[in-house]
Amino acid sequence: MIRRYNKTIIMLLLTLFLTGCWDYRDINRRSIDLSIGVDDVENQLEFTGEIAKLTASNTQGRGMLQVVDVYKYRSLGKHFEESNADHNVKVPFQDFAGAVRVIAFSKKYAEKKGIEAYINRAYFTIWLRNSVPVVICKEPAKELFTGRIENDIFIGYGIEDTIRYLDETGAALHKTVQDIQTDIQFGDIGLLLPYITKEDNKNIKYLGFAVMKDSKLIDIIDYKESTGFLYLVAKKTTVERVIPHPKNEKNLVSVKPVLEKRTIRTKYEDNKINIYIDLKLNAQIQYEYSIEPLSKAETKKIEDIVSNMTKEEVMRAINRSQNEMQCDVFGFAKYFRAEHAIEYKKMNWKEEYPKANFHVNVKTTIKDTSILDPNGKKPD
Repeated sequence: MIRRYNKTIIMLLLTLFLTGCWDYRDINRRSIDLSIGVDDVENQLEFTGEIAKLTASNTQGRGMLQVVDVYKYRSLGKHFEESNADHNVKVPFQDFAGAVRVIAFSKKYAEKKGIEAYINRAYFTIWLRNSVPVVICKEPAKELFTGRIENDIFIGYGIEDTIRYLDETGAALHKTVQDIQTDIQFGDIGLLLPYITKEDNKNIKYLGFAVMKDSKLIDIIDYKESTGFLYLVAKKTTVERVIPHPKNEKNLVSVKPVLEKRTIRTKYEDNKINIYIDLKLNAQIQYEYSIEPLSKAETKKIEDIVSNMTKEEVMRAINRSQNEMQCDVFGFAKYFRAEHAIEYKKMNWKEEYPKANFHVNVKTTIKDTSILDPNGKKPD
């Protein structure tokens, strides 16, 4: 418990230092926002979230900041300004939003209203950091921020920590206000945002991607079906595979491929968009369910299996974006415009994207293996 409170104190202090000067003698007269939820309730704009209960004291001439607890807030209005005014008359002190950990839009709000207006509000006003992550939540925002969770200190921190960790391992995307505003201004592309929930009112759980088209939610990609999308947008996708042993299908081999390099090129030939995607994976054979030595030829077969699996997943993701979503959620338009600016300016990318040709090549190289011959012999 002490470690959890120390984490809160350190992160809040860092945030305060990085976002401007502050006076510890006055900080106890600030409402420190930790999270913001945006929702639509009976055609009214609802703000909800968490505010830190803080105390400040002067101990031996040094400013000390202590987190006491968090309390929830809720405000309603016809628009952002009216809801904000409703919020201001319910809090005892002036808001400080420099410590906000996450902005969460409810699924209902993202579908009905879209997120562009609030993203612009967050981006162009000085009270909020542009580096704040954004998510879509399955439940109403008020429910998301109700109660407590077991897998982090507060709900806002739980969401941020979960998404940041998964982003670092290539299993999700960490999208900020600035990232989203830039993509919206580009105009011709969609968005993939983290889709989360509070499971059993105890833990924050990542569910997959929320697909945004024209800034509105149009589809959900289940986490189990997101691998192909991750290989095209994540920083360093890592997916553990289970492959049948080339010599014995009843035996299984655990393989851990990591995306080492992603290259995207475009061509425009005969009035047709062609997009070439090259993925290089470095893999490690972690272990076999039952130890059987692997020859070089058998290792090569495993490399080919991993490459084919990855290519199939990537092609499924692309086909889904072209046929079901009819939206460039990967940002291929940015590559095409950079290489064919004149042609891009003349075309309607949103209409042309579903007809584009894709060429995907995946090369997997097993760099390391822990599989040894039990007799001490090297593999053939």
